[in-house]
Amino acid sequence: MMTQGLGLSLILLLAVAAGFLLGWRFNQKRSNAFKQTFAHSYYRGMSYLLNEQMDNSVDKFIDSLEVTGETLEIHLALGNMMRRKGEAAKAIKIHQNVLERRGLTSKQHHEAQLELARDYVSAGLLDRAESLFQELIELDSFYKSQALEQLVEIYQDEKEWDKAIQSANMLSRLKGDKEPRELIVAKAHFCCELALQDIERNDFESATQHLQQAVAFDKNSVRASLINAELAYRNSDYETALALLKMIPQQDPERINITLPLLCDVYEKLGDSDGLQETLKEWLERYPTNQLVIRLADKIRATRDDYAAADFIAEQLKRKPSIKALNRLVELHLLHSEGKAKENLQLLKQLVDKVIAEKPAYHCVKCGFSGAHLHWLCPGCKTWGSVKIIKGVAGE
Repeated sequence: MMTQGLGLSLILLLAVAAGFLLGWRFNQKRSNAFKQTFAHSYYRGMSYLLNEQMDNSVDKFIDSLEVTGETLEIHLALGNMMRRKGEAAKAIKIHQNVLERRGLTSKQHHEAQLELARDYVSAGLLDRAESLFQELIELDSFYKSQALEQLVEIYQDEKEWDKAIQSANMLSRLKGDKEPRELIVAKAHFCCELALQDIERNDFESATQHLQQAVAFDKNSVRASLINAELAYRNSDYETALALLKMIPQQDPERINITLPLLCDVYEKLGDSDGLQETLKEWLERYPTNQLVIRLADKIRATRDDYAAADFIAEQLKRKPSIKALNRLVELHLLHSEGKAKENLQLLKQLVDKVIAEKPAYHCVKCGFSGAHLHWLCPGCKTWGSVKIIKGVAGE
């Protein structure tokens, strides 16, 4: 703990020193009296940071270095540093101290208010944070966009999807033609979340409306297409479900695998085994994945035999090596092996199973998070739609 405290003290000292030096260069023409006062306060604060425990040094630093237009950035930087270190209470104290001072410009006051609201978020005081962010928005401040972004994240975490959509729409209007793709995708997912809540309540009319809204936000929303297809399937409208599922490769080819279970069920209800096989072949040609190879091999096995399915997989492995497809090939050969050959194949399968089990199936293309299951919202960076299936020999 002592080492950690000293390390943080040195970091704080460097921040103060940097601020002082920058301020000195920028204000060389200021009066000597101001410089002497500032330097005196700076050295007193430095002494506290070096010689006192952290619990006392922050308080004494606040007392020793007055908040002015020239020292504001130092105070804000220290508060932000405390927040990043998990010291939310100290960050709140520093930023509240800034807000209590008079003589700041509106922009400076709003900046301190923004940072205090972020402190509250870090401390889990979401009601207080929301109130400050709303105030910045109502004041049409310079930090309105940042306040809206923070509100969207709060409502997202709290699963208040209607409020998240409302704030996101305000942010979209603020961004205009520069609206980021991530915001568009997020709004569509908010609508999908509302649709799922509607479905749980058996309110299918409202669910349909929310899905229409999702598509209006993002015409390439795979999730909206998939939920719509599931609703159509429930209503025995298999043709509509099939049409929706066939849209998904054009929306995002990397999402094909999650459509396959429902696609197979739809074709089974339609009694169209040949249609399923043709669709799988077409998709494999355009968007090759291991799951398509395995599904198609299963169809070949059902209509012909194990040997034909094994030959098909072997041919596909020549084109695109894959551990998962190899695993299915080993399984097929095990069905017709005996003696030592069977023992060797069983050993090979155990090794391949272990490799597959240890490899994540999905990863976030933005932050690198990885896992065995699909997350529409990345648990790491909280980005919607960024978790994709892993490609390659050990993936897809």
